[in-house]
Amino acid sequence: MTDPSPVSAAAAGEQGAAAGGRGEAGDVRVRSARREDMPRVHEMIHELAAFEGFPQGPAIALDDLLRDGFDSSPPWFFTLVAERGDGAGGAGGGAGDAGGGELVGYALCNRAYSSWTARAFYVEDLYVVPSLRRAGVGRRLLQRLAQMAVAEGVSRVDWHVAEGNAAARAFYRGLGARDLRTSEGRAALRLDQPHIHALARTH
Repeated sequence: MTDPSPVSAAAAGEQGAAAGGRGEAGDVRVRSARREDMPRVHEMIHELAAFEGFPQGPAIALDDLLRDGFDSSPPWFFTLVAERGDGAGGAGGGAGDAGGGELVGYALCNRAYSSWTARAFYVEDLYVVPSLRRAGVGRRLLQRLAQMAVAEGVSRVDWHVAEGNAAARAFYRGLGARDLRTSEGRAALRLDQPHIHALARTH
């Protein structure tokens, strides 16, 4: 299928679905994902794809996530997970925290670099389960990412949002995010794999 990831970062986050119920997020904490979390993260990736209108899901396999996120040095991405229950009790949390609760959301991100501002984060996916949307979980995931950004000297965090997702766009504006099309006149571009291969063969 065509990779829908330019809209993934906002599709089912804090304001993702108007029909989503307002659950309780008081016992949800955010921590860095561990290897054993990735089967559930892989499931949520498919839930996000279905929410976006791609029920067949992405082509990425669990083995890809394990290889690229945990077996590669440096890893190609990092993941934050929102966990409910079994001691989950706050917005903080790090890689050393005990797990065991239910994973109810995730943010899949990677480190990038800007020739203008140096270190950057890119948010590929932000997802919260329907029962906890609009309950503060998406904000907690982004708050934890912001804390990491401060600790690592990151100057900016970038992501995409679906044009028609007005609720998500309003939520992100409330956080201080700006639309680069308006402020800088920038459009997002992509080379898909066939075009990458074609370009690589060009003499």
